[in-house]
Amino acid sequence: MPAGDFSIQGFEPIRMWVENIGPFRDRFELDFTDGNGDPCNMFLLISENGQGKTTLLDVMVTLMGMLEKENPTSFGHEDLDRVEMLGKDPSRAQLDILVRFYQNQEQQSAVLSLIAGPKDTASIRAWTDSELKSAGAGSWNRFGYRRHFSGRMEKIGASDTFIQDLLGSIQNQMSVPPDGFGDSGVAEPTLLYFSAYRDIPKIEDYDRAIVAPEDWRYRPVKPFLSRAEWNHSLDNLLIWLKWIDEDRFQRAIEDVNQWVFKGTHKRLEEVEKDPPQAVISNKGSRHRLDRLSSGEKSLAQMMLRIGAHMTRNTWIVIDEVDVHLHPKWQHRILNILKQIVVETPGIHVIATTHSREILKGFEFETKEAGLRKGGHIIEENL
Repeated sequence: MPAGDFSIQGFEPIRMWVENIGPFRDRFELDFTDGNGDPCNMFLLISENGQGKTTLLDVMVTLMGMLEKENPTSFGHEDLDRVEMLGKDPSRAQLDILVRFYQNQEQQSAVLSLIAGPKDTASIRAWTDSELKSAGAGSWNRFGYRRHFSGRMEKIGASDTFIQDLLGSIQNQMSVPPDGFGDSGVAEPTLLYFSAYRDIPKIEDYDRAIVAPEDWRYRPVKPFLSRAEWNHSLDNLLIWLKWIDEDRFQRAIEDVNQWVFKGTHKRLEEVEKDPPQAVISNKGSRHRLDRLSSGEKSLAQMMLRIGAHMTRNTWIVIDEVDVHLHPKWQHRILNILKQIVVETPGIHVIATTHSREILKGFEFETKEAGLRKGGHIIEENL
């Protein structure tokens, strides 16, 4: 349980270190800050295929996932195995986060390092007092796991009171369902991960029923994958929203029609009962969600999942943000993400891309109100 008045105000990525993971045979640093040293809220990761972009996102997802165990002592080696070799000597990783919080009737800040490595790992890189001062942080706090040769996991930071308060705050929300659409009152951090495969697969009619979507309740990490099970589908999400809250359902429809179908004849209209499904109208004809184009499916996935599961401190992590999208649509998704970030100060977008169109639209050097932009080009690793 967190101490009395502990509450999270901000949760911002600063940097990440990986060592001997995937193509990164040496120590590799990813700096999420801008030219002023402030955490970016829009960050692009760029490289050719096979250079480790997806590996870095997988490391980030894994390290953030360490925050969500109901009983942290139950963390096992299988929890690190999303990333090959992570925690096995000599592979290690560290994700540094600026946490702003309220406690003891005052605003405070700390650097949180999420760490995974083999036995005897304390960190990849320690924070100095001068670095903490520059970041505006009052302390450096570590949390994570060391993997022993036997497979036993040893927790880092078990006795740290800040870590206990942070984990307690997160665990208190783990049984809480979303309380809005696009305007959550939950302050605890969440990472919404969109893989490069964002299809909307066809769902068999006999599988359908009115049930809570999978992982409906709060979690620090939510990976969204293309799965053909009913409780993972967008149809089920929309039907559930209408079932529990007509207002949230209407806001979901408005978001999809504004962001995905603006300038077209298509509209997300309603949901039907038999079989339960969402309905798209197009010049008088009607069809299912799974009959949209691949680009429309990708955008619909992101807009609905973000709206349903975002908190006030959300990292939107997208692998290959340009995948399946015509250049015109690539500009659209970039503009959508920019607007979400500007309108919601606690949102941070971290995306990978190969697209020249995305790079042109991003323009690192051009200042845009409300945006702190940054990026990294991964050089040849192989």
